Amino acid sequence: MLAAFDDAIADGVDIISISVGGAFPRDYFNDPIAIGSFHSMMNGNLTSNSAGNSGPNIRSISNFSPWAFSVAASTIVRKFLTKLVLGNNGTYEYFVVGRHWAAGSITPDDGKKGASLAFPIPTFSLDASDASKILQCMMSASKPTAKIEKTITVEEESAPIVASFSSRGPNPYSYDLLSPYITASGVQILAAWTEGSTLTRVAGDKRVAKYNIISGTSMSCPHAAGAAAYVKSLHPQLSPAAIKSALMTTATPMNPKTNTDLELSFGAGHLNPVKAAYPGLVYDAGEADYIKFMCGEGYRAEHLKLITGDNTTCTTNGTVWDLNVPSFTLSLDWLGKPVTWTYTRTVTNVGSAVSTYKAKLSAMASLTVEVEPTVLTFKSLGEKNFTLTATAGGDKRLSGSLVWDDGVFQVRTPIVAYAF
Repeated sequence: MLAAFDDAIADGVDIISISVGGAFPRDYFNDPIAIGSFHSMMNGNLTSNSAGNSGPNIRSISNFSPWAFSVAASTIVRKFLTKLVLGNNGTYEYFVVGRHWAAGSITPDDGKKGASLAFPIPTFSLDASDASKILQCMMSASKPTAKIEKTITVEEESAPIVASFSSRGPNPYSYDLLSPYITASGVQILAAWTEGSTLTRVAGDKRVAKYNIISGTSMSCPHAAGAAAYVKSLHPQLSPAAIKSALMTTATPMNPKTNTDLELSFGAGHLNPVKAAYPGLVYDAGEADYIKFMCGEGYRAEHLKLITGDNTTCTTNGTVWDLNVPSFTLSLDWLGKPVTWTYTRTVTNVGSAVSTYKAKLSAMASLTVEVEPTVLTFKSLGEKNFTLTATAGGDKRLSGSLVWDDGVFQVRTPIVAYAF
């Protein structure tokens, strides 16, 4: 895998998209994707990677390094719906997977709603509660029958919603860093498919297709990579961190009622490439900032060498709260005691040279937020510093945001507090 990163960097790519993740989280110095994406960042390239498909469990995310771009998966406005009609005229509607030859099957979805799996026979996947009802119907009929009707396309009015399979944060090694960073379209995606094997690789299944319907963060990750490439094409001078910031601070906020894990599931929100093209302000960071962060996290020289590939040592220790990322994360005492942290951030003006940004704060009850200063005045393109102080306690998950608004650009930064 590291050789693939090296080859991509040597080829002069601008963005790397890697839809690969481990079954469990690894520390930065022991994770080839974290190491490869660090080298990519050193060479000016942002790496977009999949958050993982082990949701909805908390801390199930497998890619989370702060120098890369971890992407969750959410639904889109189109979905495929199929009716299952039982012999007793009971009707169920779900996404159907698999088709052609032989009889069909009905199987529970194991709670992984939205997942797209290929089967060698027509297969109807439904949740456990409906599966039990169908089982009762089968037990009560002497000759139970069922019919899987033709799949239709319908509009998904509730979209976007983070998929249940999409891995959740927080960052399992750096608790006060937001992960994942954003969510993008990743459910029932029409995607290219290899013709080098059959659809299922099951004996007897001879179907080969150029395209397939796929769900997963492996689908959302390329969407984010494409958006990053779009921003890079418009602003080739932006660093990987600045491009990541542009995508995060312009993301569309998600509905907390339908995404109850809040930022731990969707990060800054849903990808919005159109707005990301002109972000106004960005949070920038580079190799030295990430090394200071790792030194502050307690990483020794031998650990740093595994990541950087050189003889870098710790000269200055940074803190996780001062790493210049476009988010504010507060891990709470599990006993519910109030916790307060102050974060230092620097924003770089890439919008209007002469502009005045005013701070707009919003937060759930039990989350108190203050920012200083409340106004950022630019007379030219450049940097401004500010601090944000957050106090939270009691509730399991709390959400808020800071928006810097100059009347043209709205630069939104998520605030999240959570207890283990």
